[in-house]
Amino acid sequence: MPIIPNQYDSKLKLVLNAGLDENNKNIIKNKTYTNIKSTVTDEDLYELGVAISDLQSYSLLNLVRYEESELINEII
Repeated sequence: MPIIPNQYDSKLKLVLNAGLDENNKNIIKNKTYTNIKSTVTDEDLYELGVAISDLQSYSLLNLVRYEESELINEII
């Protein structure tokens, strides 16, 4: 029985460097954007993430794409 993934929307997470705390450890902030269409290419999503990070007061460390899929059991 083949399982077919039905892809839902994606999420984009920006990982930001917010400086150092009193113990000289990095403060990491995350900002997640939801309802990203699953058809958006990785390149376009990367460019969007970089553009959004330019508007932030913290520097960008990483961009992460999360994809959600519903697994459907297709009975032949």
